[in-house]
Amino acid sequence: MKLLNPFSKDTRNIFLYEYSCWNCFRSDRGLELHHIRGRVSSSPLNAFLICTDCHSHANHSQEEESKYLQITIRFLLREKYELNKGDIEFYNSNSKLYN
Repeated sequence: MKLLNPFSKDTRNIFLYEYSCWNCFRSDRGLELHHIRGRVSSSPLNAFLICTDCHSHANHSQEEESKYLQITIRFLLREKYELNKGDIEFYNSNSKLYN
């Protein structure tokens, strides 16, 4: 599967074996990695797997970003992903999303 958007190869590889949109749960559409907080970071914490249709409707509201981040964190925990320094900096600078 090819995941679109300018994330690092390492970040894209974490999501390669997921086959459905995390927003609408459909698997019959192309998938992309959505930047939860915009293109401020290529951290996996800033990535949300989404189909092209849902991506076109993403609105970057605080409610949406919080929901997406929580889903991504649960996924990364299941994958036993180990946070690096850049991930921790991203997390700390966006802590308002977790409340």
